[in-house]
Order: sequence, then C-alpha cells, then structure tokens
Amino acid sequence: MEFKQIKLEDIPAMAELLIERQRVESEAFPFLKNNCLHVEYITNLFEKWFNHHKMLGVGASINHELVGYIIGEIKHDTTRGRHVWVHYEGVAIRQGESPELIRQLYAKASVAWVAQGCFTHYTLIPLGNQAYFDAYQHLSFAIQQAHAVMEMADYQPFDNTAEMDVRFANKMDSEALGQMSSIIQAYQNAAPTFEPVLPETAAEIKIGYSSVLEEEDAICLFATKDNKELAFQVYFPANSNLMTPDNGIELSIAGTYDVQMGKGVGKRLMNESYRIMQEKGYQHMVTDWRITNLASSTFWPKCGFKPVAYRMVRHIDSNIAWGNKLNYHIQ
Repeated sequence: MEFKQIKLEDIPAMAELLIERQRVESEAFPFLKNNCLHVEYITNLFEKWFNHHKMLGVGASINHELVGYIIGEIKHDTTRGRHVWVHYEGVAIRQGESPELIRQLYAKASVAWVAQGCFTHYTLIPLGNQAYFDAYQHLSFAIQQAHAVMEMADYQPFDNTAEMDVRFANKMDSEALGQMSSIIQAYQNAAPTFEPVLPETAAEIKIGYSSVLEEEDAICLFATKDNKELAFQVYFPANSNLMTPDNGIELSIAGTYDVQMGKGVGKRLMNESYRIMQEKGYQHMVTDWRITNLASSTFWPKCGFKPVAYRMVRHIDSNIAWGNKLNYHIQ
C-alpha cells in the first residue's frame, strides 16, 4: 500500500469512495439517500475545498487505485485556536478494506497537521458503519457533539405537558430573544460540560440572537405564561448536504429557563412545533447537541432524534513540537 498527499487530481476517485460509503450509510438511514448523493454534487464540493480552503490530507493506494483518504481543513478562530477540521465528507475507505486503514490514514495525515501547528483535531464521523466510529475511538478521539435526525412520521406526542401558550415570535420580540441567549450559555458553562463563554463572545451571541427574527426564513416559537417567556425554539429550512435529509427543517437553537425545567414546558413546546412543521409539509427534523449537556442529551432523544453522525475531537499535547526525538540532542 502506498500513501501520498491528496491532490486535486484525486477528486474523481475520492468521489467514488464517498458515494460507496454513503450508500452503506443510506442502508442504515434511508433518508440519507437524498438529492445530494451523486457525483456532480460531490465533485463540486471537493473542488470548492481545494480552490477556496486550505485542505491537507493523505490517500492510500493499491496498484495505483485509491482505496481510502482522509482530508482536513486547516482553520483558525478565536474560540478553537489553530485546528484541523475533517468534514463529514472528509474520510472514506473502500468497502471491504480493513477499518485499520482509517487509523493508518490518520497516522499519516496527523503528522502534516501537527507540522501546521494544529494540535486539536475535529472530525465528523458517519454512524451507519460502525467501523468509522470504532477506528476513531481507538485513536483516542472523544465524542463532543451529536448530529441527529427525527422522522416526523415517527414522532410520539408527549403527555402531561405544561399549561401554557405557544406563539410565533415576531420582530418586536428581538430584545426578548436576545435576553434568552443566556439560557444556552448557562447550560454550556455548567457541569459537566464546562464550556467557557468569554464576555466578548457572550455579547456577540446576544446580538446574533436578537437579529434572528430579521431573517425571512426563520421560524421562532415562544412558550409563554402570563405574558412571560419560558422557553423558545428557532427553526430554519435545513441546508441540503450528504448528512441532511431532503425536505427537512432544522431546529437550530432552543432553550428553556432552568426554573421551568421538569415542568413539561419543553414537551408542550415540542408538541406544538411538531404540529406546525408537519402542517408545513416537512418530513424530517434535524438538530445537534453537546453530549455533555445533560439537559439536551437526555431530552432530544426522547423526542425521537437519532444520531447519524458524531463530531469527535482529539487534543494533542503541544509539547510534542519540541519534546520529540529530533530535539533530544539539544542540551
């Protein structure tokens, strides 16, 4: 087997491997056999990667035939620092190849990523084939985020919900929605998530929430009682891609004040949201959550959301940049 850096000319072979991978995924999740599962979409996606992003990856070949690849985007932002991001489409191996090939590809690619100063590695892993998840677990990657789909036809409305009103939010509610941005931050800050939210980031998030109602395709629902907001949910039409079903609606952000937790507020809001989205003709609902957020990771599966992909992460000790055998001779 030969390993080499992935380049633009490898796109046709990469597209074949990814389509093969997704056909297996669609056996586990039939709704993933969507309008994006074709060569033209995938080829265009890969070309955009190479032409507009800094992509770095490795392919494995047998007799000059590509049998696997892994490719990540070199990124930098104030939240995650310098890191590499392997998109959902960023790894695939030929059907029948040993899952060990995934680990070998990562071993080769990670050398280049670390050389770029990327000591944090993120990857979106498909869950229709256990081999991918197992391989990344055996590379010391941990689950950070679940990306899930609910089939509307399977939804079972909750009983024993709270007595309250559910209404559509409008542009006059911008300030109220901005104030409710603190709900998610509080859950993310709390144990066992311990996700920091810096003051400047919190201010940006609040502004972002306040501006949601300016977007024409946003659907925001408030749960209220005695004219006081108890919880909210914001929906957008789901973007088409390989891990999103056709005709889907995305539950983008949601929150319930902690003093209202356990009273059936979220259940009532979910029942009403389901009814509204079903009337609008949506067949699938998609969302994601941080798995260490106990409120999210227990409630959304109860609603019927089933993970189709995990975001996994590995943090490498940056001391490896100098604590390696090449530097042992330095006194």
